[in-house]
Parts: sequence; structure tokens; C-alpha cells
Amino acid sequence: MNEALLGHFFPPKAAFSPPPRLRPHKSAPPLTTQEIAHALSKSSSSSAPGPNGIPYLTWKRVNTINSSILLQILSPLISLGYHPASLKVAKGVVLDKLGKPSYWSPSFRIIVLLRMVSTILERIVATGLLLAAQSRGLIQPNQSGSLSGLRTYDTCLTLMNDVKTLQRPRLKVSSLFLDIKAGFDNVDNPTLARILREGAIPRYLVSWVASFLRERSCTLVFQSAPGTPAPVNVGAPQGSPISPLLFLIYVAPLHFRIPW
Repeated sequence: MNEALLGHFFPPKAAFSPPPRLRPHKSAPPLTTQEIAHALSKSSSSSAPGPNGIPYLTWKRVNTINSSILLQILSPLISLGYHPASLKVAKGVVLDKLGKPSYWSPSFRIIVLLRMVSTILERIVATGLLLAAQSRGLIQPNQSGSLSGLRTYDTCLTLMNDVKTLQRPRLKVSSLFLDIKAGFDNVDNPTLARILREGAIPRYLVSWVASFLRERSCTLVFQSAPGTPAPVNVGAPQGSPISPLLFLIYVAPLHFRIPW
């Protein structure tokens, strides 16, 4: 069953090319204690801890006592544009859907738990990448969900405004809705890296994103599970603070505006 679950949620893809030799990026700004404190303030202390069992609350206390600890751990990763293998492990808790016959049919979902220290870094990188992507036009201007300060409610208001504007001169109005299934799972690392490079995103961010998505692993947790990690060479990880942003950048070219 372990193989069946892995094959369903993390279908195998071609292996990634070897990572380049690590060198500090001159374009990488120095990480600050303020950025770390801000990332921790946005992290819920009630979130379930990842594979090592260390919750956000512990890291918040550590940072309060000695703010240089996280700074020394995370700063080199920003400078090198690198995410180490030890932070790319996940625990996938398999939950059965109510009213379904068995695990052998699509009757389950997986809650992916990541290392908390990794998600702190991911939140910091997401903040910098969002600013860079918006300034370079890599985020579709009408995008509302998964962005700070904008919600689906704003999209609904925009749609209602467009409909009413077109109805005033008695024009016919139609709307097309698309649902992208398993969006995060289908983010292709090389394609995303190309989009970032062509969009003139700083090299340290491009390198870090490519490293973050490369050669991840997940251990499934369910009754009688073998408890061994399995390689995951597909998509962006669920539960990561940066995955929604990576997905938005990845699908931005799908947006287009039909002239009235």
C-alpha cells in the first residue's frame, strides 16, 4: 500500500540534473534578525511539528533567547542559494476520507508535515521572491488568492464589477472557470527555473528555488506503514509557505485578457 499511495500522490518523473557547484551569490542580501522574527511572527505555534518533532513555539523561544542561532543557520543558505537535503524531508500523514470503501480506491488524503526550521527559511525567501516577481511582472495583475492583502473575495468583486459594466450597454456576458487539479504536484522544476531566469529574478533566488524543489523525500504515516523515506521528484511540497507563490509564478503565462 505504501507504493500505491506514493505512486498516486507523488508520481515519478525524470531525475533532476546534478546541482551546480556551490558558490556565494554576490546579489544575495544579508539576512537580518528582523526578517527571521517577522517570519516567526507569521508562524502559528499550534501547527503540527514536522519529522523532527520541533514545533514553532520552540524556535520562537530559541530566537527570543539568542537571535544569532537561526541567523547563523539560515544565512549561508540564502547566500549560497541552497536548500540542504536534511531540510527536504517530509512526513505524510495519510487520512482516510469518510464514507469511502478502502484505501485501495482514491479514498484518502495526505497532510504533509515539514521541518519547522525549513518553513521559517521558506517564508523569508517567499517574501523576497514575491517582491521581485511583482516588480518584474511575473505575477498576473488580476491574481488575488495566495497573495498578502488580496483574497478570493476581491476576485468576486472584480468579476461582479466587470459583469455590471458590460451589462449597462446591454452586452452579453459569459464567464469561464477552470479548476487545475493537483496544481502543486505538477510544478516542473526546470520550467519554473527558466521562467525565473527569463524574468530577471536574482540568481540566488533562482538557485535556491531549484535546490528547494530538487530531490525531496517523504515518509508516509499510516497503520503498518514501513516508515522508510521515499524519493519525491514531483512538484512543490504541500504545506510550504512558498509553494503557493511558486505555483502562481508557474501558471501566470496561462492568464490572458480577451479584448472587449
